[in-house]
Amino acid sequence: MTRQLDLRAACEAFVAVARRESFTAGATAAGLTQSVASRRVAALEAHLGAPLFERSSRRVELTAFGRGVLASAIKLVDAAAELEDDAERARRRPIALAVPGFVDAAAAARLCADAAPDAVLELVPATPAERADGLRSGRFELALLHVEPDRAEWSSPLGVASATRGSAPRPFHFAELRGGRGAARLRRLHLSPEDDVPQVRDRVERVRNGAGLVPAQLRVAASTISAMAAAHGDDLVLATPVEAAAHGLHWHPLGELHLGRGYALGHRDAALAGRVREAIGERIPALLGATARVPAGASA
Repeated sequence: MTRQLDLRAACEAFVAVARRESFTAGATAAGLTQSVASRRVAALEAHLGAPLFERSSRRVELTAFGRGVLASAIKLVDAAAELEDDAERARRRPIALAVPGFVDAAAAARLCADAAPDAVLELVPATPAERADGLRSGRFELALLHVEPDRAEWSSPLGVASATRGSAPRPFHFAELRGGRGAARLRRLHLSPEDDVPQVRDRVERVRNGAGLVPAQLRVAASTISAMAAAHGDDLVLATPVEAAAHGLHWHPLGELHLGRGYALGHRDAALAGRVREAIGERIPALLGATARVPAGASA
């Protein structure tokens, strides 16, 4: 069976010998032994169907045919080197991964370190809408999308957090926010921008209405910090247990409904997503403060 010619390797040997007019010097420049360089040049001659060098004299000289194809051989060698350089730059190009704005900096740093050298990640904090829009537009290659429970890969329960410590983490009921007669101020439940999504906000609004609260008692904060700040006063904030603990708040589950933050890794390139998932998948729950990992298609 005829061995397939490595055209690039053969051209590299040919160009090196031609430039130095010596098989010995050319082989050294190409990092080859003289015998290997000679075999590669001979294989190229057989492939092209004509001799490349005059071998009758001490000095190695190109034949007319060799001179005619040398420029093309140089182009091939240079193009192959350029392709490898471009491929390396493409591998090292940062991959934009859109993440929630609340992610922990230390967890993010560990995640990026785990991804290297397989992938160079650039984590971009963004709201749920910005992550989805950026993925569609191509601004982000990957995004941790806030999704419905049945699409979630990672999930964490949502409850309410406040500065007031209870005797036990008993369930919270929305009716507790009803103001009594003469109340100077109605207590409010604040949502961070991360929870301003239909699968969370709409369900909370329905329970609010059913509990007889006024619309103003549910507010979407401008930022996670402002939402948490409100909870350090008399108000409450919708939060995960990990999030509440990180901000020094006390967490209670919801009494009227089961609610969670669910995430899935959105992508434009399935192969890229698979490579990144393999590299950092185990770090994503810590990044999100997730308490459970839910396989795609399972109910959260």
